[in-house]
Amino acid sequence: MSKIYQKSFQAYKNAGFTLIELLVVVLIIGILAAVALPQYTKAVEKSRAAQALAVLKSFGQAYQAYYLANGTYASRFDQLDVDMKGWTENEKWLSASLDTRSNGDWSLQILNDTYGNKGIYVGRLTGTYKGAGFAIYAIRLNNGETDNIVCLERTCMGVLFEKNAGDYCKKLFHATLASSQEGCVRTYTMP
Repeated sequence: MSKIYQKSFQAYKNAGFTLIELLVVVLIIGILAAVALPQYTKAVEKSRAAQALAVLKSFGQAYQAYYLANGTYASRFDQLDVDMKGWTENEKWLSASLDTRSNGDWSLQILNDTYGNKGIYVGRLTGTYKGAGFAIYAIRLNNGETDNIVCLERTCMGVLFEKNAGDYCKKLFHATLASSQEGCVRTYTMP
């Protein structure tokens, strides 16, 4: 047993990655990240919007319950039978509203505007899609709609939506542009 098994390391002497191979891998990772990041951003925004829509629906139900009990719509949130926990600030999404509560990211407002709309707004105050939001109308006198949720992109009188028309409502939620347009907001019908 004079000879111990010896393995030749010649084949592994030049083992490693070349600079070109590393650059190709980094390039592929960069391309995948560039494709995935916008989809991730949309998914995060849809999640945030789902939370806002849930809040909007609960306040909309309380708003309707107040109307059924009193024969008139509420003009302040303290008139509604809902928990306002987490909605302690008063930053406005729409500059002309009756009462406003916000949580830093979203603004929740009771609506009674010059177009005859009565209902509840929830609008985005921060982030990529600031200026976008939703409304549930208790009554909309200009076209007779009631109890519908619409997606909104604000163009004046408050926090402005600075992206292209439809980037929020149409592209994220597949909403369709409503036939009637007010001057300060693009209104989209939710599917």
